[in-house]
Amino acid sequence: MRGRDCGCHQLPILAGVGLCGLHLSYESPVVTEFWQSSLAETVRKSRSLSRGPLQLNDVSDWLGLYSEDAPTSSNQGTANLPFQRWFDFKEAFSPKFVADTLGSLPYRANSCLDCFGGSGTTALTCRMLGVSSISFEVNPFLADLIRSKLIFVSPSGFMSAYEQLLEDLRILKADKLPIEGMPPTMVEPGFNDRYVFSAEVYQTARAILRLSARLRPAQARLLRILLGSVLVPNSNVVINGKGRRYRKNWNSKEKSADDLIASLDAAVDQAVDDLAMFSGAPKGEHRVFLGDARTGLRKVDAADVAIFSPPYPNSFDYTDVYNLELWMLGYLNSGHDNRLLRHRTLRSHVQLKWNATPRLASSSRLDKTLRALRQARDELWNPNIPEMVGFYFDDLYQVFENLARILRSGRYAVVAIGDKGASERCKAYLSALSSRELAWNPYGGTWVKSHAPNSSNRSTGLANVLRRLSRYRRVPDIQSARLTCPSGDSC
Repeated sequence: MRGRDCGCHQLPILAGVGLCGLHLSYESPVVTEFWQSSLAETVRKSRSLSRGPLQLNDVSDWLGLYSEDAPTSSNQGTANLPFQRWFDFKEAFSPKFVADTLGSLPYRANSCLDCFGGSGTTALTCRMLGVSSISFEVNPFLADLIRSKLIFVSPSGFMSAYEQLLEDLRILKADKLPIEGMPPTMVEPGFNDRYVFSAEVYQTARAILRLSARLRPAQARLLRILLGSVLVPNSNVVINGKGRRYRKNWNSKEKSADDLIASLDAAVDQAVDDLAMFSGAPKGEHRVFLGDARTGLRKVDAADVAIFSPPYPNSFDYTDVYNLELWMLGYLNSGHDNRLLRHRTLRSHVQLKWNATPRLASSSRLDKTLRALRQARDELWNPNIPEMVGFYFDDLYQVFENLARILRSGRYAVVAIGDKGASERCKAYLSALSSRELAWNPYGGTWVKSHAPNSSNRSTGLANVLRRLSRYRRVPDIQSARLTCPSGDSC
């Protein structure tokens, strides 16, 4: 990939997890698929990172609740895992992957960077292992989700504050009013007889949010997260990676205020149990920046390893996945707020018309692909796809350029990218991001650096995959739900 010469060292990158593996470095040509280790082996390796006996017991007890049968590349095994179960975040990789990574590095990592924090899997695992962490996240709700897992809250104090809040709960006129700029279908009566929340659930949730301002900041943050976790189950819709849809026969099965409070009671009880079980203060320093990694990473001087999963190019704005939480919990208070947030995310979708910027990312493969997409513009389901693809790689170029400065020579960037068996696609995708030509290593299924790969081994996967957009009516099978990050507020 051509671009501005930052004068930085060659960046070692490793990607894996039932995904595809990549390792670029001078020394070792092959990295084994460490993420396939048993849970017992993961715990054993993690012991070398733990600081003191209390922390060691926390790690063993915590990881022991992970479901080993679930794919390491997903969050499926965390349904019973303390802290992770506070909010159903399907797009995350597993804590086991983070622990496997940290335990398998050829050096001891004292600090870890996550450029796209999401639900905080990397940061939380680092906390449990005693490794300092830095996270970036653009979505203010998700940034608070990460913080709530890192900042200790007294379980007894939180429970007392919550019980007092319920005693004081009264619905005021202000709780019934719709938020300025909020989608008209958010609350009953909605639009065309469709709405997400019944009036009863809406005003109860808004009243709880209003009263939460009386709590201590960490308590209020945690209560917002737990209230957010029960919003969708008490709505008339279901949400997946492709957006919202109404439940079957939703208008005959509407939720009540009692349903909402019962769900919140259960969520609070579970959180209190988790806080009591792992009450030891987090070891290491943990910083969460509400901001854009493209520019925010300039604030980071150094880290020992980066572990993250980037947003994938898609047909929709990932911000929409958390639209209900953002509006209902007070993170968005106007249509202007919503527009600002959407424009701060990575340029990975076509729901917005992006402003053109000077090209940063360039390679013969990417340039050829973009030309092919422009030539096929009339056949694409959206005419802005060629520009979006170029902007997307430009944005990630800025992230990787910063990583080359932050990670000193010999340190690793570990990038989790789901390939769903499409190894050529994954190979080409990583090759374009990492500024390297890659060759397939048949021994162990990992990626290795190739200074001069044979033409028979060289992949044109990126061009082929993206060019196939001209035959699709939707973006190809590249899915995730992660956002990026703007300005810079540290907790």
